[in-house]
Amino acid sequence: MKEKKGFLRWPWNVVVYVLLVAALRLFAVPIILYLMWLQKKNNPHGVAEGYCLSRTRKRLTWLIWSLLVLLLAGGMLVMLWVGLGQDRTNWETMDYITLALCGAGGPLFLLGGFYLAYVAVRDSFFPARSSLAKSIRNQLPYPEEAPPVEELFAMVDRDLEENGQWFGPVGIGREWVLGDGANRIDRIRGIFVINEIHQHHTNTGVRTSRNMELVLIDDRWQRTGTSFNNLQDLQAAAECLALRVPDARRGNGSQCTDFWTMDESGKEDFQRWFRQRQNLRASESARKEALSQGPQDMILKRQNGEVTSRVSDSLVEETLRRCLEGEESGFELIPTRPVRGGERTFRSLKCFAKIKGEAKVRLLLEMVPSQGEENLGLTLWTDPRRAEEILRGWLRREIPELKQWELQRVYAAPPAAGPRERKRTQAKLSLVYASGAAENHTTFTEEDVQMAAEGLLDGTFQLVDLTHSSGYLWLRVTAGDKTDARCTVEATRPDGEELGFYVAKMPPREAAAWLTGYPHGQFLPGGRNWKRVQTSK
Repeated sequence: MKEKKGFLRWPWNVVVYVLLVAALRLFAVPIILYLMWLQKKNNPHGVAEGYCLSRTRKRLTWLIWSLLVLLLAGGMLVMLWVGLGQDRTNWETMDYITLALCGAGGPLFLLGGFYLAYVAVRDSFFPARSSLAKSIRNQLPYPEEAPPVEELFAMVDRDLEENGQWFGPVGIGREWVLGDGANRIDRIRGIFVINEIHQHHTNTGVRTSRNMELVLIDDRWQRTGTSFNNLQDLQAAAECLALRVPDARRGNGSQCTDFWTMDESGKEDFQRWFRQRQNLRASESARKEALSQGPQDMILKRQNGEVTSRVSDSLVEETLRRCLEGEESGFELIPTRPVRGGERTFRSLKCFAKIKGEAKVRLLLEMVPSQGEENLGLTLWTDPRRAEEILRGWLRREIPELKQWELQRVYAAPPAAGPRERKRTQAKLSLVYASGAAENHTTFTEEDVQMAAEGLLDGTFQLVDLTHSSGYLWLRVTAGDKTDARCTVEATRPDGEELGFYVAKMPPREAAAWLTGYPHGQFLPGGRNWKRVQTSK
C-alpha cells in the first residue's frame, strides 16, 4: 500500500514553524507539535523525501526541547544569582539545598540545551555529519572511502522501498534495518527486546513508566536501540529479524547487558560459532538448491583457476560478496554450451568488482567469434544489486537487456597457427599486488589494461606484465620503492629478424602511459633513455 505524501515538505515546514514562533512566541509550541504530529500521521516513514533524510530532519524537533531545557537552565541560574545576592542569615537547610541544586543543575542543563540544539541543527541541515549517516558509513567494508551521503541514504532507501516491512518506527528490508540508527542485517549478532516497567515514588503517589525498546548488537559489538510505543510492533519486528538472522542471540534486557558486556574471549567464541552455523546453513541450502535445479549447465571459474560445476544462486551471491569485500578479484560463469540471444551468441559471463569508493561491478559478456573475426564482448558497469540479478538470470541461460552495454575488444589467445606460420605468443595480463598476491588473465579488455595502469599509480599493483599477441609485443612495469620511486619498464621491439629487449627508468605516470599506449604503437622503445639489454633470435 502506497503511503500518503506529507502536506508540508522540507524546508517549507521549517519556514512555517519559524513564522509561528515569530508571531506567537511560546504559544506557537502546541501548534507546532500538532503540525508535526499531523505530518507524521500523513507521512509516517518519510517516503516523500527519502526514509533516511526524513529521519535526520525529524531531529529538528529537538530544537523545541533544547529551548525548554535552556529556559529551565536560565531560571535556575537566575535563582542562583538572586540567592547569592540575598542575606542568608535566616536561611534554612532547604534554602541551601535549593541554591546548591541551582548551582549544579543550571550549568548542566545549559550544556544539555546547547547540545540538543547542536545535534538538531547538525542532523537537519548537515545530513552528511549526522549520526545516521555515520552509522551507515561505519558498516561498509571501507568506511573511509564511502560514497557521498546522498548515495549512502539512497542505498538504504532503495532497499526499504523495494523490500521494506514497517513495524512502528522500524523498517526492515532485505539488507538494512532502519530505526533510530541503521544496521546491516548480515552484521547483526544480537536481537533483544526491552520491555521494562519502572515505578517512581513521589509525594503524590506512585508514578509508573514503561520502556519498550528494540536493541540490535552487530559484529563490532556496537549497540543500536529504537524506542517503541506499541508492544506488538516491537515483538513483530524482533520476530521478523530473527527469521532474517536465525543464528543471532535473542533475549530480554538483562541478557542484552550480559551479551553486550561479554569479554573478548566470549566474543571470539560466539563469532566462531556463528560462522560455523552460517556455513552449515549455506551448505545445506546449496545442496537443496542443486537438487531442485536438476542437472548443472554452468561452470564457475575463479581467478585462481579453481573450477566448480555445482553452481547455485547462493554460491554466486556468496562469491560476489567476497569480491565486493576484497577477498576475491573476480570470477567467470561458463555455460556448457553457448547461450544465444538474438543475432549474438555468448560463451561466458565474467564478473569483476571495484571496491574503492562506491562499490561497482563490471560484467563482461564474451561473444563466440566468427571465423577470422577478432574476439569481442559487451561490458557494463553496474551496482551490486543489478549485477546479482544479471548473474542469477545467466544461470538460467537468460540474456539481460543489452541497451546500456558497450562493445569492446577482448584480448585472447589467437587461433592455432598453421604448420608454416610463425607461432605467436599467447596474450596474457599478469598482476602482482602490493601484498604479493598474483593473478594471470588470458582474456582481458583495454579497460582491464587501463585499470592496471591506474593500479600502478595508486599503489595497488607492484608489477604489471602485459604480453600482446599482435606483433610479439611484451611490456613489464615494476613499481619503484622508497629509495627510487621511478618505475622500471621493460619492453620488446621487433628489429627485423631479431627481437630486441629494452629497459628504462621513468616516473609512474609515464610508465602508466606506456602500459596503455604501447600495444597500439603509440610508443616505441629504444630512445635516448632506453638501454638494450638482450637480443634473441
